Amino acid sequence: MSWIVNLNSGAPITIGTFSAGVGRHSIYANGTPDIVGPFDTEGKIVFPEGSNSGVYFMDGKYQSVRDPQCNAVTTANTLNTACTLNAVADAATGQILLQNPLPGNRGNLGMSSAFGPGRWRFDANLAKQIRISESKSLQIRLDATNVFNHPEPNFATGLNNALLNINQTNFGTITGATAKTDLRRQFQAQLRLNF
Repeated sequence: MSWIVNLNSGAPITIGTFSAGVGRHSIYANGTPDIVGPFDTEGKIVFPEGSNSGVYFMDGKYQSVRDPQCNAVTTANTLNTACTLNAVADAATGQILLQNPLPGNRGNLGMSSAFGPGRWRFDANLAKQIRISESKSLQIRLDATNVFNHPEPNFATGLNNALLNINQTNFGTITGATAKTDLRRQFQAQLRLNF
């Protein structure tokens, strides 16, 4: 009997402040939000049952709200309602945790200050060799991949700008038809005669 356990820590990721269709609007085109409350930079992946889309930061702990800067925009000519900036708030208390920096500022959260999801996998096999005669033996082997049958995020399509952009309402989601790899528990049996 043998097994293999693969453990990978999450890679550093950057949470951004850019608007869809507008491009990055922060200083040097790589702005980050201001952290103004206790925001946990290590999320947890949750895939709802039967879904390929999941959540990373927004698993009920945080919510997307209107950025406080929008309230400071004048109400003349409906400019206030045209403000599309969002912030991230604590879902229980409503306290703002991440917000857009003021124009011309970069944000104090920093680049690569959050961590993406880690990955793990447990594979195992079981083998038994039976001696038939002095020169012949029979080997029976069973291999199992993803023994615990858990989903893994697809990093090629899952970690996209929508996940890392506080100005989109789906901040913290892992989206797309292939956001979750199609990794199921699989068994493979072998029967081998040695002579």
